[in-house]
Amino acid sequence: ASLSNAAFDLAANKLTVDAIELAGARTSVALGKDKKLNWDRILARAPGAPVPKPEPSPGSGKSKPPLDLQLGRFAVTGVQVAVSDQSTPTPVSLDVINGHVSLKDLSLDLDKPIPVEAGLGIKQGGSFSASGKVVPGKQSGTLNLKLAALSLQPFAPYVNQFARLKLNRGAASTSGRLKFAQGKKGASLDYAGGFAVNNLAINEEDTGDAFLGWEKLSSDSLQFKLGPNRLHMTELTAVKPFAKVIIFEDKTLNLKRILRSSGTEVAAPASPATEHAPDQEEAAAPKPKEAETAAKAEEAGKPAEFPLAIERVRIEDANAEFADLSLPTKFGTRMHSLSGVVTGLSTDPATTAQVELDGQVDEYGSARIRGSIQPFRATDFTDLLLSFHNLEMANLTPYSGKFAGRKIDSGRLSVDLEYKIKHRQLEGENKFVINTLKLGERVDSPDALHLPLDLAIALLEDSNGVIDLDLPISGSLDDPKFSYGRIIWKAIVNVLTKLVTAPFRALGKLLGISSEKLEAIDFDFGTAALLPPEKEKLKNLGQALAKRPALAVTVEPGYEIKGDTRAIQELWIRRDVANQMGLKIEPDKEPGPVDTTNPSAQKALEFLYSKRFDKQGGLKALKAEYEKPKPGARSIHAEMLERLTLQIPVTEGELQRLAQQRGAAVKQELVEAGKVDPARVSVGAPVKQNDGGKLVVSKMSLGVSKVPAAPPVPAAPVPAAPVPSTPAPAGAAP
Repeated sequence: ASLSNAAFDLAANKLTVDAIELAGARTSVALGKDKKLNWDRILARAPGAPVPKPEPSPGSGKSKPPLDLQLGRFAVTGVQVAVSDQSTPTPVSLDVINGHVSLKDLSLDLDKPIPVEAGLGIKQGGSFSASGKVVPGKQSGTLNLKLAALSLQPFAPYVNQFARLKLNRGAASTSGRLKFAQGKKGASLDYAGGFAVNNLAINEEDTGDAFLGWEKLSSDSLQFKLGPNRLHMTELTAVKPFAKVIIFEDKTLNLKRILRSSGTEVAAPASPATEHAPDQEEAAAPKPKEAETAAKAEEAGKPAEFPLAIERVRIEDANAEFADLSLPTKFGTRMHSLSGVVTGLSTDPATTAQVELDGQVDEYGSARIRGSIQPFRATDFTDLLLSFHNLEMANLTPYSGKFAGRKIDSGRLSVDLEYKIKHRQLEGENKFVINTLKLGERVDSPDALHLPLDLAIALLEDSNGVIDLDLPISGSLDDPKFSYGRIIWKAIVNVLTKLVTAPFRALGKLLGISSEKLEAIDFDFGTAALLPPEKEKLKNLGQALAKRPALAVTVEPGYEIKGDTRAIQELWIRRDVANQMGLKIEPDKEPGPVDTTNPSAQKALEFLYSKRFDKQGGLKALKAEYEKPKPGARSIHAEMLERLTLQIPVTEGELQRLAQQRGAAVKQELVEAGKVDPARVSVGAPVKQNDGGKLVVSKMSLGVSKVPAAPPVPAAPVPAAPVPSTPAPAGAAP
């Protein structure tokens, strides 16, 4: 602390000081969990401290003139303040650095304007400066303010306090002129200038998904007033904003779900998948009295406590996720390059905002939003048309997976969603046009409808592969059981369920045969050769597919660990014994069983046993086991054969290759004998069957034929089983 050039004139009762300067001040300001400042405790009067006595009133004598104080400059520099707020679940910390304040031409005349310059830096990011004049006696002044790149991340706990959101980054700036004054009617404040919030990113707390953000939100025409209250902007520009908008089954927005409540959590609404559980629906829907109260509050039409008016909102290159879960057919999409203008945005209930936005979806999809809305009273009046054309449906897989239980491989969607709301009464027309839709693999989802939708598509598609649906909805938003669309959806589901839950039965009726004979192909253990009854089955299936050109078949080739392993082992040991006997067996011929009573076969077994069980004592050790007769035991050569059989290793990879050969055999038969287009037959991954069957089952499933579910398998000749070119060495895999 320093005092420069002070002088006191006793006769004139005048004190003049060139400057008083304070440098390097450090302190901390902390708000505790009890929402009390540490300074309140520090400055509290200590127990027992004397109370200052009031100054005695001046006597009747001649009073002295008041002190004439002239201070040229008062400055505080190098201020550091550690600010913390412990009242939030996650404490907030902010470090003020390089703080400074400079006041000039100070005196005891409080009605005299005082020039002010001030500024500070924020260690976490940002700076602030102010300059102008203030009149302490009138509590008025004019200041030029500038806030540059203030990091918003330290303030994230405040956002998280009222919403399930995480503020990851963002920086705020503003520059303008602030006027304030204290009048007869109270305090007034007027700020005119511009602002910008850059690189904002807010994510959902639970999932971490992006919820809201933008590259820049700015205006050069900000007018903010208190006394009277008013916020006005001629134009507000949003560059590359991102938002996620979800309309749930009960017509509420996701914003309502994200906001925290001091009461119970908002229950999730029932989806069509859980529609058969009325208790869940009633729990999810708002109570009739609560809805009526909310409706009356909105219809009161009270003027906004803080009027807001933005003449024009310009949006540039926006990115938005939109999903409407209130429709019988769930809809969701992601828009980009969305640009346009919203005019007349205001809290005035007598005005409506006009919306014109155009954007893209995927590479060649388009999005268009037209209409009018009262944004702060959307349930009183909304008239919007949302059009999405030529959408790539593969990008909608997150929604189809959640609500339909299937991924989407391909397809094009055009949809027009028309919402008309007046006094909480909804009238909507929803038109869906889907071209060449192909569903992919299944997705586990508790909300899924669990219907074979690929078959439903095959039934709904016209000859050009187009599905055209009109789905109207209407009713009162206050009715907790309202959903006209759900009624339509239930009717559609009931009809389709009868047709698509048993597709092979429908095919069987075409041919007059049992459906069980079409949905699986049986194989003997250890072989991929088709049995004659199975060939007939595949021929019949081919005839059925010819009558349903929109259908495709997927083969799920099976293998069984125990049965297939034993069959392959027997095949190998039979060939080994035959080769040792000098017999020539063609690769595609069966060697037949080993006759353990044949002397030549016995010699072959003894040779192979001695070679492959040499480390276990060979033939000598086995004969020692048989010195004492064992009742019911197999002969020594039969025992040799059994041990040699079990000694041959068979890996699961070989069993899977056998299953793949079975799948290829089924496809080849369908193509050649059933006259089915190869593009309509696909072979899936090998499927391990349960042990204990008499035959190995390879199941088949039906889908649509637009895109094969797996790359086609070449229709090449299939061997009956893997066969060795030479005898397998001891311990080697065949």
